[in-house]
This record gives sequence, C-alpha cells and structure tokens, in this order.
Amino acid sequence: MIQQVSFTNFKSLRRVDAHLGRFMVIVGPNGSGKTSILDGLHYLAQATRTPLARIMHGAFAPSNLKSRGTAGPMKLAAAGSFHDVNAEVGIVVEWEDDVNGDARWHGTVARRWGDAVEETSETKEGALPVRPIDQQQKRQRARKNALRAHALPEMAELASELGSARKLRLDILALAAPSYSEEEAPRLATDGSDLASVLADAATRTPEAFQSIQEAACRVIPTLERIRTRRAKVQRQEYQKIRIDRAEAVERSVERDYWGQQLVLDFKGAPDVPAPLASEGTLLVIGLLTALWMDPKPRLLLLDDIDKALHPRAQEELVSQIQKILEMTPDLQIIATSHSPYLLDHFAAQDVLLTALLPDGSTACAPLADHPDFDRWKNTTRPGEFWSFVGEDWVAQRASAPQAHE
Repeated sequence: MIQQVSFTNFKSLRRVDAHLGRFMVIVGPNGSGKTSILDGLHYLAQATRTPLARIMHGAFAPSNLKSRGTAGPMKLAAAGSFHDVNAEVGIVVEWEDDVNGDARWHGTVARRWGDAVEETSETKEGALPVRPIDQQQKRQRARKNALRAHALPEMAELASELGSARKLRLDILALAAPSYSEEEAPRLATDGSDLASVLADAATRTPEAFQSIQEAACRVIPTLERIRTRRAKVQRQEYQKIRIDRAEAVERSVERDYWGQQLVLDFKGAPDVPAPLASEGTLLVIGLLTALWMDPKPRLLLLDDIDKALHPRAQEELVSQIQKILEMTPDLQIIATSHSPYLLDHFAAQDVLLTALLPDGSTACAPLADHPDFDRWKNTTRPGEFWSFVGEDWVAQRASAPQAHE
C-alpha cells in the first residue's frame, strides 16, 4: 500500500505532500487538483515497469505536465509497504522546448524494493510519434511493456505489486456499448469498454465472481434484479496495410462486423432493458464492481467521481460493498475523488483529503481531520456535515500562512 506521496511541479501540484490510507476520498472544488493527484499516482505506478517514453508522450509529455510559471524539474515520489517489504519509486524529469515546441527531456526513475535499489535514465529528443490504435492493440502493447527486464530481479516484484495500478474514468457510452473480444480472458478498459464481453466471460468461466458482481450491484441499485448478456453485432475499425509495389505500402482504415455481446438488465417491472437505456448510475456501479471483482485485480485503484449519478442511499451502499471487498482483498488500495458530502459521512475524517486552489493557481491539500476545530466537533458531527460547514478555504489559508510571515 502506498502510504506517502510527494509532488513537485506536476500540473497544479507545485509542492504537495500527502499521507494515504487504504480507502481515501479526495474532495475539493473543480479544478483544484484532485484528478492531478490520481494522475501522479498512476504515473508513479506505471514507472515501476514501463519506460517513461511510453508514459509521457503526446498530451502527457513532460512539457504539458509542468506546473506553469515554475522553474526546476518535475518530481514525483511515493513510498509504502507491500507484503511487509518497504518500497519507493520516484521520477525526476528535466526538459526544454525547442523552436518547434517539441519537448526534449531527460528523466530518471529510482526504484527501491527492500534492500534492492535500481535507477534508470532516459532521454527523449522531440515528441514521440502517435498512431491511432484500438483498445486491443493498447492492451497487447501494455503486456509487452510489462515484460521489460530490470537489472535487478527484485524490481519485477515491485512492478508486479505497484505496476498493476489502474486509473478508471468510466464513460457511460463505453460501458453501454456492445463489445467483441478475441482475448482468452477479456479485461475491462479504463473507460469501461468491453464490459459486456467481460461479464459474458465471467458468467461462464468464473460464475462465483459474476454472482458477486450481480449481488453487490443489486444491493446498490435496489430496482435491479438481474445482469445478463446476449449476442449482438459489433462494428470495429481496423487498419490494413496494402502493398502497392515492393518498395511502397499504404495503410487504410476498414470497418468490419463481428458478433459480440450486449449487456442487458432486468429491473423490477421492467425486464430486458438494453444497457444504452439504463441509467448512468446503474452502469457506473456495474462497471466499478466489475473492475474490483474480476482478475487480474489491481493493487491500487484510482477512481474519478466515485459518487457520480448516484442517490445518497446508493452512495452509502456502494461504500459498504467496497469495504467488504477490501476486507476480502487485503492488498487492495482505493483512492477516489468525490463532490458528495453524503459519501463522506461513511468515511473516517483522516481518510478524507481536501484540496484547495491558491491565488497562484497551485494546489494545497490537507486531511479533514487537520481542521483546527475538528476535535471540538468530531463527536457530534459526521465528516460530510463537517466538510459542508468548513469548506476548503482554511486549507488554502493554512498553506499561505508561512508565506505571509516571510
């Protein structure tokens, strides 16, 4: 589990340090750095097994991740313990932009697993060319990156533990869409794509996990009675290489039809509802529970807007179901963002991290339990109520206070 993180000059996180628990929720105004914390954790996790050039390119190039108006390198660091073995990972990236705007950077990744220490460096001249690829190609490429050899065999263990982190940003259209997979064991994409294929496979290959997903979803959404799938036609865009002569070949995009799976839901009084006609909250809950129950299970799950489109009672039950999964999966850690005071009522105050924006556009953060009046109100006020009263301005004021004395 990651216990401590530190960010310097990363997006709005110009200087942020935070302690993390097993199930944390980050709250704060829009644009105050909540998602940036998730992104930073995701980059650190990926760096345990994937070259920086594969992580930071295109829109995610170091020059785009740099805190605006700051000097010095971008730094990300995390420390924690996995199976009672202390581990650390850190990234330091220095860069410059040439006249064409291409980022030229030098990055160093330091990893420690117990007594084993490894440091690797990369240099990137100009931007990495990007070519459109489909989700299956992305997963195949990710698996190849995961097999990258380390100088020390202990680092493979670190890559296995922390490198399995997933950042979900579930999309309603992706969750509802019919899907087709050639994988032996389909896996849910980060946006929720392939949900129907994953559930269809689970129903036959791992019926216990499928039943657990269904039972938990029905608890969160009481009107839901059954989850199932049926055959459906899926149109996919593929790339074909056509050879014109011995020296030249062109690539063209073609659309092909395959028979895949469509998610279908049975509700009380309304059976046989195709997924595109179901509510956003229902699909998001099924997608999240699928990500938590299906193998390979992540060690770290990063989730944007955990309460999105959910009734307050559904939020309470979702937290309850996630806590049950955490009890059964001791290696799992979940960091989520939220805007809901109702959700916070089901967390301990020390597991609620507040973010606030400073006048210079940078992020300040602090646990809700650090509020100066928390001890006075903790026995009579629930965390969500307390947050509704005090807000986040005190976080920014506390972060600005040392500057006022300088």
